[in-house]
Amino acid sequence: MKVFATIYKEFLLLIRDPGGMALIFIMPLALVIVMALVQDAPFRDYQELRLEVLFIDHDKDSLSAKVMTAFKASPNVNIVLKSDTIEAKRLVQAGKFKAAIVLPQNASADLRRKTRQLISNVFANFGLPAETDSAELPVIDIKIFFDPAIKSNYKQTLSGAVEKIAANVQTEWVLDELQQQLSEGRSETPEKITFDVSKIMRVNQRFASENRYQGLMLNSVQHNVPAWTMFAMFFILYPLAGNFIKEREEGSMLRLRLISGSQWPVITGKFSFYFLICLVQFLLMIAVGIYVMPWLGLTKLVLGSNPLGILVTACSVAMAATGYGVLIGVYFRTPQQALSFGSVSVVILSAIGGVWVPVYVMPEVLQQVSRFSPMSWGLESFNDLFLRQASISAILPNVLRLVGFALVALGTSVVIHKSRTVV
Repeated sequence: MKVFATIYKEFLLLIRDPGGMALIFIMPLALVIVMALVQDAPFRDYQELRLEVLFIDHDKDSLSAKVMTAFKASPNVNIVLKSDTIEAKRLVQAGKFKAAIVLPQNASADLRRKTRQLISNVFANFGLPAETDSAELPVIDIKIFFDPAIKSNYKQTLSGAVEKIAANVQTEWVLDELQQQLSEGRSETPEKITFDVSKIMRVNQRFASENRYQGLMLNSVQHNVPAWTMFAMFFILYPLAGNFIKEREEGSMLRLRLISGSQWPVITGKFSFYFLICLVQFLLMIAVGIYVMPWLGLTKLVLGSNPLGILVTACSVAMAATGYGVLIGVYFRTPQQALSFGSVSVVILSAIGGVWVPVYVMPEVLQQVSRFSPMSWGLESFNDLFLRQASISAILPNVLRLVGFALVALGTSVVIHKSRTVV
Protein backbone atom coordinates (compact mmCIF):
# COMPACT_ATOMS: atom_id res chain seq x y z
CA MET A 1 0.00 0.00 0.00
CA LYS A 2 2.87 2.35 0.81
CA VAL A 3 4.38 1.63 -2.59
CA PHE A 4 1.12 2.55 -4.35
CA ALA A 5 0.89 5.72 -2.28
CA THR A 6 4.38 6.69 -3.43
CA ILE A 7 3.41 5.98 -7.04
CA TYR A 8 0.31 8.17 -6.72
CA LYS A 9 2.37 10.97 -5.16
CA GLU A 10 4.89 10.85 -8.01
CA PHE A 11 2.03 10.93 -10.51
CA LEU A 12 0.62 14.10 -8.93
CA LEU A 13 4.06 15.73 -8.92
CA LEU A 14 4.59 14.94 -12.58
CA ILE A 15 1.24 16.15 -13.93
CA ARG A 16 1.67 19.41 -11.97
CA ASP A 17 4.99 20.03 -13.71
CA PRO A 18 4.36 21.06 -17.36
CA GLY A 19 8.08 21.49 -17.98
CA GLY A 20 8.82 17.99 -16.76
CA MET A 21 6.01 16.56 -18.87
CA ALA A 22 7.38 18.31 -21.96
CA LEU A 23 10.89 17.08 -21.21
CA ILE A 24 9.72 13.48 -20.84
CA PHE A 25 7.22 13.24 -23.68
CA ILE A 26 7.35 16.16 -26.14
CA MET A 27 11.10 16.76 -26.45
CA PRO A 28 12.03 13.11 -27.18
CA LEU A 29 9.41 12.90 -29.92
CA ALA A 30 10.70 16.09 -31.53
CA LEU A 31 14.29 14.90 -31.11
CA VAL A 32 13.79 11.55 -32.81
CA ILE A 33 11.95 13.16 -35.75
CA VAL A 34 14.63 15.82 -36.26
CA MET A 35 17.52 13.35 -35.99
CA ALA A 36 15.86 10.89 -38.38
CA LEU A 37 15.36 13.66 -40.94
CA VAL A 38 18.89 15.02 -40.52
CA GLN A 39 20.57 11.62 -40.78
CA ASP A 40 18.42 10.29 -43.61
CA ALA A 41 20.72 11.63 -46.33
CA PRO A 42 23.97 10.27 -44.81
CA PHE A 43 22.41 6.82 -44.41
CA ARG A 44 21.24 6.93 -48.03
CA ASP A 45 24.74 7.94 -49.11
CA TYR A 46 26.13 4.75 -47.63
CA GLN A 47 23.37 2.49 -48.90
CA GLU A 48 22.37 4.08 -52.22
CA LEU A 49 25.72 5.03 -53.71
CA ARG A 50 25.30 7.22 -56.81
CA LEU A 51 28.40 8.73 -58.42
CA GLU A 52 28.60 11.37 -61.12
CA VAL A 53 31.65 10.34 -63.18
CA LEU A 54 33.25 11.92 -66.25
CA PHE A 55 34.44 9.62 -69.04
CA ILE A 56 37.14 10.79 -71.47
CA ASP A 57 37.36 8.35 -74.37
CA HIS A 58 40.62 8.71 -76.33
CA ASP A 59 40.41 5.08 -77.44
CA LYS A 60 37.11 5.13 -79.35
CA ASP A 61 37.28 1.40 -79.94
CA SER A 62 35.86 -1.82 -78.56
CA LEU A 63 37.41 -1.47 -75.09
CA SER A 64 35.82 1.92 -74.51
CA ALA A 65 32.52 0.56 -75.81
CA LYS A 66 32.68 -2.25 -73.25
CA VAL A 67 33.42 0.22 -70.44
CA MET A 68 30.54 2.48 -71.47
CA THR A 69 28.10 -0.42 -71.74
CA ALA A 70 29.05 -1.74 -68.29
CA PHE A 71 28.70 1.63 -66.55
CA LYS A 72 25.43 2.47 -68.29
CA ALA A 73 24.01 -0.77 -66.88
CA SER A 74 25.11 0.15 -63.37
CA PRO A 75 22.50 1.88 -61.18
CA ASN A 76 25.23 3.42 -59.04
CA VAL A 77 27.21 5.35 -61.65
CA ASN A 78 26.09 8.15 -63.96
CA ILE A 79 28.55 8.57 -66.84
CA VAL A 80 29.05 12.01 -68.43
CA LEU A 81 31.13 12.14 -71.62
CA LYS A 82 33.92 14.69 -71.98
CA SER A 83 36.63 15.08 -74.60
CA ASP A 84 39.18 17.27 -72.82
CA THR A 85 41.24 15.67 -70.04
CA ILE A 86 42.41 19.01 -68.63
CA GLU A 87 38.85 20.32 -68.36
CA ALA A 88 37.74 17.07 -66.74
CA LYS A 89 40.50 17.32 -64.12
CA ARG A 90 39.47 20.90 -63.41
CA LEU A 91 35.81 19.91 -62.91
CA VAL A 92 36.77 17.06 -60.59
CA GLN A 93 39.18 19.28 -58.65
CA ALA A 94 36.37 21.81 -58.19
CA GLY A 95 34.09 19.12 -56.78
CA LYS A 96 31.62 19.25 -59.69
CA PHE A 97 32.12 15.53 -60.30
CA LYS A 98 33.38 12.76 -58.03
CA ALA A 99 35.81 11.26 -60.54
CA ALA A 100 37.00 11.19 -64.15
CA ILE A 101 38.01 8.05 -66.06
CA VAL A 102 40.49 8.58 -68.88
CA LEU A 103 40.92 5.81 -71.44
CA PRO A 104 44.20 6.31 -73.41
CA GLN A 105 44.60 6.25 -77.16
CA ASN A 106 45.00 2.86 -78.83
CA ALA A 107 44.00 1.09 -75.62
CA SER A 108 42.01 -1.54 -77.51
CA ALA A 109 44.78 -2.13 -80.07
CA ASP A 110 47.45 -2.39 -77.38
CA LEU A 111 45.33 -4.82 -75.36
CA ARG A 112 44.79 -7.03 -78.41
CA ARG A 113 48.51 -7.03 -79.15
CA LYS A 114 49.43 -7.84 -75.54
CA THR A 115 46.84 -10.63 -75.54
CA ARG A 116 48.26 -12.08 -78.77
CA GLN A 117 51.78 -11.87 -77.35
CA LEU A 118 50.68 -13.66 -74.17
CA ILE A 119 49.08 -16.59 -76.03
CA SER A 120 52.03 -16.87 -78.44
CA ASN A 121 54.50 -17.08 -75.56
CA VAL A 122 52.43 -19.76 -73.87
CA PHE A 123 52.34 -21.81 -77.09
CA ALA A 124 56.09 -21.38 -77.60
CA ASN A 125 56.81 -22.63 -74.07
CA PHE A 126 54.93 -25.87 -74.89
CA GLY A 127 56.71 -26.32 -78.23
CA LEU A 128 53.68 -25.46 -80.28
CA PRO A 129 54.05 -23.45 -83.48
CA ALA A 130 53.47 -19.78 -82.81
CA GLU A 131 54.81 -16.44 -83.90
CA THR A 132 56.50 -15.01 -80.85
CA ASP A 133 56.62 -11.27 -80.26
CA SER A 134 59.45 -10.33 -77.93
CA ALA A 135 58.79 -6.58 -78.06
CA GLU A 136 58.16 -5.00 -74.66
CA LEU A 137 54.73 -3.47 -74.85
CA PRO A 138 53.71 -0.51 -72.70
CA VAL A 139 51.24 -0.97 -69.89
CA ILE A 140 47.73 0.18 -70.74
CA ASP A 141 47.34 3.05 -68.32
CA ILE A 142 43.69 3.76 -67.49
CA LYS A 143 43.68 6.89 -65.34
CA ILE A 144 41.06 7.76 -62.72
CA PHE A 145 41.14 11.26 -61.25
CA PHE A 146 39.27 11.57 -57.94
CA ASP A 147 37.77 14.51 -56.14
CA PRO A 148 40.07 15.19 -53.14
CA ALA A 149 36.99 15.21 -50.89
CA ILE A 150 35.63 11.85 -52.06
CA LYS A 151 34.96 9.24 -49.40
CA SER A 152 37.36 6.32 -49.39
CA ASN A 153 34.61 3.73 -49.83
CA TYR A 154 33.39 5.54 -52.96
CA LYS A 155 36.91 5.54 -54.33
CA GLN A 156 37.35 1.84 -53.71
CA THR A 157 33.98 1.08 -55.28
CA LEU A 158 34.74 2.93 -58.51
CA SER A 159 38.29 1.60 -58.80
CA GLY A 160 37.06 -1.93 -58.26
CA ALA A 161 34.38 -1.51 -60.94
CA VAL A 162 36.91 -0.29 -63.54
CA GLU A 163 39.31 -3.11 -62.72
CA LYS A 164 36.52 -5.67 -62.99
CA ILE A 165 35.42 -4.39 -66.41
CA ALA A 166 38.99 -4.41 -67.70
CA ALA A 167 39.56 -7.93 -66.37
CA ASN A 168 36.38 -9.21 -68.05
CA VAL A 169 37.38 -7.69 -71.37
CA GLN A 170 40.88 -9.12 -71.12
CA THR A 171 39.53 -12.59 -70.28
CA GLU A 172 37.19 -12.48 -73.27
CA TRP A 173 39.95 -11.44 -75.64
CA VAL A 174 42.35 -14.07 -74.31
CA LEU A 175 39.79 -16.76 -75.17
CA ASP A 176 39.22 -15.25 -78.60
CA GLU A 177 42.95 -15.16 -79.35
CA LEU A 178 43.41 -18.71 -78.06
CA GLN A 179 40.71 -20.01 -80.41
CA GLN A 180 42.12 -18.04 -83.32
CA GLN A 181 45.67 -19.32 -82.94
CA LEU A 182 44.50 -22.92 -82.44
CA SER A 183 42.53 -22.74 -85.68
CA GLU A 184 45.46 -21.41 -87.76
CA GLY A 185 46.74 -23.90 -90.32
CA ARG A 186 43.58 -25.95 -90.34
CA SER A 187 41.69 -26.55 -93.56
CA GLU A 188 38.40 -25.91 -91.88
CA THR A 189 37.85 -23.04 -89.54
CA PRO A 190 36.07 -24.34 -86.43
CA GLU A 191 33.00 -22.60 -85.24
CA LYS A 192 33.84 -19.90 -82.77
CA ILE A 193 32.93 -20.79 -79.22
CA THR A 194 31.25 -18.04 -77.27
CA PHE A 195 30.11 -18.14 -73.68
CA ASP A 196 29.34 -15.82 -70.83
CA VAL A 197 32.26 -15.61 -68.42
CA SER A 198 29.85 -14.66 -65.62
CA LYS A 199 28.33 -18.14 -65.84
CA ILE A 200 31.58 -19.71 -64.65
CA MET A 201 31.46 -18.06 -61.25
CA ARG A 202 29.36 -15.34 -59.72
CA VAL A 203 28.97 -13.60 -56.38
CA ASN A 204 25.37 -13.86 -55.19
CA GLN A 205 24.74 -11.15 -52.62
CA ARG A 206 21.97 -11.90 -50.17
CA PHE A 207 21.04 -11.10 -46.60
CA ALA A 208 21.31 -13.81 -43.99
CA SER A 209 17.67 -13.39 -42.99
CA GLU A 210 15.49 -15.87 -44.87
CA ASN A 211 12.06 -14.62 -43.77
CA ARG A 212 9.77 -11.86 -44.99
CA TYR A 213 12.11 -9.22 -43.55
CA GLN A 214 14.95 -10.30 -45.85
CA GLY A 215 16.72 -7.25 -47.28
CA LEU A 216 15.88 -4.91 -44.41
CA MET A 217 18.90 -2.72 -43.76
CA LEU A 218 19.91 -0.26 -41.10
CA ASN A 219 18.58 3.13 -42.14
CA SER A 220 17.89 6.46 -40.49
CA VAL A 221 14.58 5.37 -38.96
CA GLN A 222 15.71 1.90 -37.88
CA HIS A 223 18.69 3.45 -36.11
CA ASN A 224 17.33 6.68 -34.67
CA VAL A 225 14.00 5.51 -33.23
CA PRO A 226 15.42 2.90 -30.81
CA ALA A 227 18.59 4.93 -30.20
CA TRP A 228 16.88 8.17 -29.19
CA THR A 229 14.17 6.28 -27.35
CA MET A 230 16.83 4.97 -24.99
CA PHE A 231 18.34 8.45 -24.74
CA ALA A 232 14.94 9.81 -23.66
CA MET A 233 14.42 6.97 -21.19
CA PHE A 234 17.73 7.70 -19.46
CA PHE A 235 16.78 11.37 -19.20
CA ILE A 236 14.04 10.27 -16.82
CA LEU A 237 16.64 11.16 -14.19
CA TYR A 238 15.67 14.83 -14.54
CA PRO A 239 12.24 14.66 -12.83
CA LEU A 240 13.19 11.60 -10.77
CA ALA A 241 16.36 13.02 -9.26
CA GLY A 242 14.90 16.51 -9.00
CA ASN A 243 11.88 15.38 -6.99
CA PHE A 244 14.01 13.07 -4.85
CA ILE A 245 16.43 15.82 -3.85
CA LYS A 246 13.61 18.33 -3.34
CA GLU A 247 11.83 15.99 -0.93
CA ARG A 248 15.04 15.43 0.97
CA GLU A 249 15.76 19.15 1.26
CA GLU A 250 12.21 19.91 2.44
CA GLY A 251 12.30 17.11 5.02
CA SER A 252 9.41 15.16 3.51
CA MET A 253 11.73 12.25 2.72
CA LEU A 254 12.56 11.87 6.41
CA ARG A 255 8.88 11.97 7.33
CA LEU A 256 8.08 9.32 4.73
CA ARG A 257 10.81 7.10 6.09
CA LEU A 258 9.60 7.52 9.66
CA ILE A 259 6.11 6.52 8.57
CA SER A 260 7.17 3.56 6.49
CA GLY A 261 10.11 2.45 8.59
CA SER A 262 12.11 1.36 5.58
CA GLN A 263 13.82 2.70 2.45
CA TRP A 264 12.26 0.08 0.20
CA PRO A 265 8.67 1.41 -0.10
CA VAL A 266 9.86 4.90 -1.06
CA ILE A 267 12.51 3.79 -3.53
CA THR A 268 10.36 0.98 -4.92
CA GLY A 269 7.43 3.34 -5.47
CA LYS A 270 9.60 5.89 -7.28
CA PHE A 271 11.25 3.17 -9.34
CA SER A 272 7.93 1.59 -10.32
CA PHE A 273 6.32 4.86 -11.39
CA TYR A 274 9.20 6.05 -13.55
CA PHE A 275 9.68 2.55 -14.94
CA LEU A 276 6.12 2.79 -16.25
CA ILE A 277 6.81 6.27 -17.60
CA CYS A 278 9.79 4.88 -19.53
CA LEU A 279 7.58 2.24 -21.10
CA VAL A 280 5.07 4.92 -22.10
CA GLN A 281 7.95 6.83 -23.71
CA PHE A 282 8.94 3.71 -25.59
CA LEU A 283 5.43 3.15 -26.93
CA LEU A 284 5.12 6.76 -28.07
CA MET A 285 8.46 6.68 -29.86
CA ILE A 286 7.60 3.39 -31.58
CA ALA A 287 4.28 4.89 -32.68
CA VAL A 288 6.16 7.85 -34.18
CA GLY A 289 8.43 5.46 -36.08
CA ILE A 290 5.50 3.52 -37.48
CA TYR A 291 2.97 6.26 -38.24
CA VAL A 292 4.74 9.65 -38.37
CA MET A 293 8.00 8.79 -40.18
CA PRO A 294 6.27 7.61 -43.40
CA TRP A 295 4.16 10.77 -43.37
CA LEU A 296 7.41 12.78 -43.37
CA GLY A 297 8.75 10.88 -46.39
CA LEU A 298 10.97 8.51 -44.40
CA THR A 299 10.78 4.74 -44.22
CA LYS A 300 8.44 3.04 -41.80
CA LEU A 301 9.90 1.51 -38.66
CA VAL A 302 9.93 -2.29 -38.92
CA LEU A 303 9.72 -4.07 -35.58
CA GLY A 304 10.61 -7.55 -36.75
CA SER A 305 8.91 -10.75 -35.72
CA ASN A 306 9.61 -11.07 -31.98
CA PRO A 307 7.24 -8.82 -29.97
CA LEU A 308 8.05 -10.64 -26.73
CA GLY A 309 11.75 -9.96 -27.23
CA ILE A 310 11.00 -6.28 -27.86
CA LEU A 311 8.96 -6.09 -24.65
CA VAL A 312 11.72 -7.81 -22.65
CA THR A 313 14.36 -5.46 -24.07
CA ALA A 314 12.23 -2.37 -23.46
CA CYS A 315 11.63 -3.41 -19.85
CA SER A 316 15.32 -4.06 -19.23
CA VAL A 317 16.29 -0.67 -20.69
CA ALA A 318 13.57 1.01 -18.60
CA MET A 319 14.93 -0.73 -15.48
CA ALA A 320 18.48 0.42 -16.24
CA ALA A 321 17.40 4.01 -16.97
CA THR A 322 15.21 4.26 -13.85
CA GLY A 323 17.80 2.63 -11.63
CA TYR A 324 20.42 5.08 -12.86
CA GLY A 325 18.08 8.01 -12.18
CA VAL A 326 17.41 6.79 -8.64
CA LEU A 327 21.15 6.46 -8.00
CA ILE A 328 21.82 10.01 -9.23
CA GLY A 329 19.02 11.39 -7.06
CA VAL A 330 20.24 9.56 -3.95
CA TYR A 331 23.94 10.24 -4.33
CA PHE A 332 24.00 13.98 -5.08
CA ARG A 333 22.92 16.50 -2.45
CA THR A 334 21.76 19.39 -4.65
CA PRO A 335 19.65 19.53 -7.82
CA GLN A 336 22.41 21.43 -9.61
CA GLN A 337 24.95 18.68 -8.95
CA ALA A 338 22.57 15.88 -9.85
CA LEU A 339 21.22 17.38 -13.06
CA SER A 340 24.61 18.61 -14.29
CA PHE A 341 26.32 15.29 -13.74
CA GLY A 342 23.31 13.32 -14.91
CA SER A 343 22.89 15.16 -18.21
CA VAL A 344 26.60 15.04 -19.05
CA SER A 345 26.89 11.37 -18.16
CA VAL A 346 23.84 10.44 -20.23
CA VAL A 347 25.26 12.31 -23.24
CA ILE A 348 28.59 10.49 -22.83
CA LEU A 349 26.91 7.09 -22.44
CA SER A 350 24.79 7.76 -25.52
CA ALA A 351 27.76 8.95 -27.59
CA ILE A 352 29.91 5.89 -26.88
CA GLY A 353 26.87 3.63 -26.98
CA GLY A 354 26.09 4.30 -30.65
CA VAL A 355 23.13 6.66 -30.26
CA TRP A 356 24.65 9.54 -32.22
CA VAL A 357 26.29 7.38 -34.90
CA PRO A 358 26.38 3.60 -35.29
CA VAL A 359 29.17 1.90 -33.37
CA TYR A 360 30.66 0.30 -36.49
CA VAL A 361 31.70 3.70 -37.93
CA MET A 362 33.51 4.73 -34.73
CA PRO A 363 37.28 4.39 -34.24
CA GLU A 364 38.40 1.02 -32.90
CA VAL A 365 39.15 2.37 -29.42
CA LEU A 366 35.60 3.75 -29.06
CA GLN A 367 34.14 0.49 -30.33
CA GLN A 368 35.88 -1.24 -27.44
CA VAL A 369 34.73 1.37 -24.92
CA SER A 370 31.13 1.16 -26.18
CA ARG A 371 30.85 -2.34 -24.73
CA PHE A 372 30.58 -0.77 -21.27
CA SER A 373 27.65 1.53 -22.08
CA PRO A 374 24.17 0.30 -21.14
CA MET A 375 22.82 2.14 -24.18
CA SER A 376 25.05 0.02 -26.38
CA TRP A 377 23.59 -3.14 -24.82
CA GLY A 378 20.05 -1.93 -25.45
CA LEU A 379 20.71 -0.66 -28.98
CA GLU A 380 22.44 -3.89 -29.99
CA SER A 381 19.46 -5.85 -28.69
CA PHE A 382 17.01 -3.71 -30.66
CA ASN A 383 19.12 -4.13 -33.81
CA ASP A 384 19.17 -7.88 -33.26
CA LEU A 385 15.38 -7.92 -32.96
CA PHE A 386 14.50 -5.41 -35.69
CA LEU A 387 17.10 -6.27 -38.33
CA ARG A 388 18.44 -9.76 -37.59
CA GLN A 389 15.17 -11.32 -36.39
CA ALA A 390 16.96 -12.69 -33.32
CA SER A 391 15.42 -14.92 -30.69
CA ILE A 392 15.23 -14.09 -27.01
CA SER A 393 18.20 -16.35 -26.32
CA ALA A 394 20.33 -14.18 -28.65
CA ILE A 395 19.52 -10.94 -26.80
CA LEU A 396 19.58 -12.52 -23.34
CA PRO A 397 23.23 -11.58 -22.52
CA ASN A 398 22.56 -7.88 -23.13
CA VAL A 399 19.23 -8.05 -21.29
CA LEU A 400 20.97 -9.58 -18.27
CA ARG A 401 23.60 -6.84 -18.38
CA LEU A 402 20.89 -4.18 -18.32
CA VAL A 403 19.00 -5.86 -15.47
CA GLY A 404 22.25 -6.33 -13.56
CA PHE A 405 23.08 -2.65 -14.07
CA ALA A 406 19.65 -1.70 -12.70
CA LEU A 407 19.95 -3.97 -9.66
CA VAL A 408 23.41 -2.69 -8.80
CA ALA A 409 22.22 0.92 -9.13
CA LEU A 410 19.18 0.27 -6.93
CA GLY A 411 21.16 -1.67 -4.33
CA THR A 412 23.73 1.10 -4.13
CA SER A 413 20.95 3.68 -3.85
CA VAL A 414 19.42 1.89 -0.86
CA VAL A 415 22.78 1.68 0.91
CA ILE A 416 23.54 5.37 0.33
CA HIS A 417 20.03 6.47 1.26
CA LYS A 418 20.11 4.48 4.48
CA SER A 419 23.53 5.83 5.49
CA ARG A 420 22.39 9.43 4.99
CA THR A 421 19.02 9.19 6.77
CA VAL A 422 18.91 10.19 10.40
CA VAL A 423 16.21 8.57 12.50
